[in-house]
Amino acid sequence: MKFKHTHLLQKLKKNTLFLLFSISTSIHANFIVIDEVVKNDDFHKQVEIIGNELSSKTNINLYMSLTKNLGEHKTIIDYQKNLIKTLKQPAILFSFVEDNKQVQIFAEDKSLYETFDRKEIMSPLAIWPFFNGRVIPIITAKAPKEVPLTDKYAVAMFNGYAEISEQVSSSKGIILDSAVGDTNKTFYKYMISFIFSITFLTILKLLYDSFVKRRKNAA
Repeated sequence: MKFKHTHLLQKLKKNTLFLLFSISTSIHANFIVIDEVVKNDDFHKQVEIIGNELSSKTNINLYMSLTKNLGEHKTIIDYQKNLIKTLKQPAILFSFVEDNKQVQIFAEDKSLYETFDRKEIMSPLAIWPFFNGRVIPIITAKAPKEVPLTDKYAVAMFNGYAEISEQVSSSKGIILDSAVGDTNKTFYKYMISFIFSITFLTILKLLYDSFVKRRKNAA
């Protein structure tokens, strides 16, 4: 009986340690450090997969934060400088603030900026066929009513996160298994083209309605 109790105790201890290790690993590997905006499990899982692989292969940690507002911080950079101090280094922080639609990429170690093209990723341009910006054009575009704002933000931020991770890994001569590559770029083009098409058609309809109204008033 004593052996049986000892065996159960050892098994319970082993399982407890495994559970604690799993929890600590999960917390440590959380690359979306704050999410007050999207709150979508699938979105989180996809980001975590990319973040974990990038960190394990390059030792660079790419984090994301999505907040409602800046709180006591005056600028998004102030907010990022404060937050990045709590994260494992070397770290790149990709942030979105919903209230003022601000997006920014920040790294405490300035040498990390050499691993990705911030101007390209943060470009506000989305003119066919170049589609330079990966994030801001989607965030600032007026999406159809059928597209929830949270989905639009998720697409934009995932786009940016994937692009940063691929550029960082490429700078180290590494190809990520989780890279979305051309598939992501094609989807982005379809997404932004769809949004712009809806916006263009809406403008045409407004002009047509205005024209019809003027004709009726003239008659």
